[in-house]
Parts: sequence; C-alpha cells; structure tokens
Amino acid sequence: MEAPRSAPRERERARTTSGSDQVHSWILVTSQVLSAAWRIARAFVITTLSPLSATLSYFRSLYLYLGHQLKWWIGYLQRKFKRNLSVEAEVDLLSYCAREWKGEAPRARLMRKLPEKLLFSQGCNWIQQYSFGPEKYTGSNVFGKLRKCVELLKLQWTEFSGMRDHHKRGSMCNSLFSDAILECKLYEALKFLMLYQVTEAYEQMKTNKVIPSLFRLLFSRESSLDPLSFMMNHLNSIGDTCGLDQIDMFILGYSLQVKIKVFRLFKFNSRDFAVCYPEEPLREWPEISLLTENGHHYHIPVF
Repeated sequence: MEAPRSAPRERERARTTSGSDQVHSWILVTSQVLSAAWRIARAFVITTLSPLSATLSYFRSLYLYLGHQLKWWIGYLQRKFKRNLSVEAEVDLLSYCAREWKGEAPRARLMRKLPEKLLFSQGCNWIQQYSFGPEKYTGSNVFGKLRKCVELLKLQWTEFSGMRDHHKRGSMCNSLFSDAILECKLYEALKFLMLYQVTEAYEQMKTNKVIPSLFRLLFSRESSLDPLSFMMNHLNSIGDTCGLDQIDMFILGYSLQVKIKVFRLFKFNSRDFAVCYPEEPLREWPEISLLTENGHHYHIPVF
C-alpha cells in the first residue's frame, strides 16, 4: 500500500530538479553570451580607440611644437623690428616743451625758453629746426634743402636782372609763378635770407653795435628774443598757416635791400595810405610797389 503513494512524490521531485537545471542552464548560457559579447565589444573599443588615441596624441604634440615655434618667432620679430619701449621715438624738443609746459606760470615759461637757449648755444645746429612750410621737422637734411633753394634764387635773380625787355620779363614771371614747387623753393630761400638778416642784427646787438630800430623792436618781443625764437614762433609759420606781418615786411625789405612801398586801399585818404618797408631805406635801394585791400593779400601793379 506504500508503493503507490511514493511514486507521485518522486515524479514531482524529478520535475522540480529538472526545472532548476534548466534555469541554471539558461543563466549559464546567458552569462557566457554576455561575457563573450563584452569581450568582443571591449576588443572592438580598444581596437578603435587605439588609433584615435595615437592620432590625438600626435596632434597634441604637433600643437605644442607649433605653439613653441610661433612663440619663438613672435619674440624674434619683436626684437628685430619693434623699437625699445624704454626709449621713445625721437621728437622735436621745442615742440615737446611747448606741448608739455603750457600756461604763463614762471616755471612753464622758463621750461619753454631753456631748449631755445640750449639749441642756440650749439652753433648752427639749431637751424635744423627750420621747417619748409607744412614740413615741421627736417633734421640734418635742412642744410642741403636750404642750399638748393638759395642757389635757385640766385640763378633766377641773375636771369631776371639781365632781362631788359619788359615783355620777356613778364613772360618769365608767368612761367615762374605757374610752377608751384619752384615758387615755394624761392619763398623758402627768401625766408632763409630773412633769418640770416635777423641773426646778423642779433650778433651786432650783442657787441653793442648800432642796428636799425626795427630789429631792437623785434628782439624786445617775448616771442622773438633771439633768432631761434623768431624762427620757431614766426618764420616757420610763414607760407604754412600765416603770411607776413608788418615787422616781417621790414625784415624782408632789409634782406632784399629794396624799398617795398605798399598802397593800402582800405586806408585811402589817410596818412597811412602809403607805407614803406623799411621806413628809412638807403637811397640807392630800388623800389617796388604793392597793392593791398585788407593788409593780408597783395597785388603786384604792372606799370
């Protein structure tokens, strides 16, 4: 009677054991599949990333090398072409002092005058501050340029002096004043003659020699105490930003040794209608005439 009862239990136990084996088998298979897939994926990733890592390493090394080379070349070019920042570019000393020391305080006025005295004490080097119209600073080239201008004036003066025919002389004048460059060179030569005349009068005044009163008046002005200040404050501006003042007309007359007679139309019927520069010229000096409507622009009458 016991045998029939144990048979179903055995069968149930057998089915349970079989089910557990199947589950274990599936877990084992799944684990093996995932492990194989992981090994394949890992090998693939390593195989793929190795060239990429090598490429990135190469570009990183190249970047560092190029950065080092670029930095070296930048430093080299800066040393070769860039000025030393500890020493600024050259400037005109007189213009610098006039710009930095403005106002009428005693110290400011002194600082503006000291460079003039310093330059004037260095022989003829102060003439390097001469400017040709809008050219504010020409340096050592000024001597060669002035020589060419004076030689041109001498040549033109000789040609015009030898021309007796008034019509031919008029044609030569028209040709001369139609060339702006040539005309400007003649103007600069006349300005230099004026500077020479002022310098001569200044040297004579220092030795207590008699000089025309207009030069004493010139050197009594704050802006023209000596030839250098006259050049910097007055002469250099002529032909650039201003024309000739009355005292400049006096100096021009003395420089050319001519009597410049000006008829001022705006003072017609007055004692100042006709004025002469200089007021007391020598008798043998030739006379030239000019007309002016406002004291700034002049006309040359042709008789």
